[in-house]
Amino acid sequence: MATYPHNSKHMFMSDVLKMLHLKMDEFMYNLVHYHPYEIILYIWINKLYAQNKSREEAIQLIYKARNRFLLTPKDSSCSYPLLESPLTKPNRVDAKGLSN
Repeated sequence: MATYPHNSKHMFMSDVLKMLHLKMDEFMYNLVHYHPYEIILYIWINKLYAQNKSREEAIQLIYKARNRFLLTPKDSSCSYPLLESPLTKPNRVDAKGLSN
């Protein structure tokens, strides 16, 4: 029996959101209404899925990146601009102009 990639990607996203204590319907509502937190999480989840990270690895990386964003003062030399986080930097596929 064949597995469909969109089913496993959906399950990956669903599991990660559950681990973050977020409800899928609220997350998607906020995402389509351009709430920055949900947009960043969505980008991170997709990047981690594309890198074949396990759900556990993904959640740990998201926790670390989220803490950096939320707890690092903007004036700090360690803070990242919004689109320059290690999880949002374009990968090789993005650099060639192809989308995930």
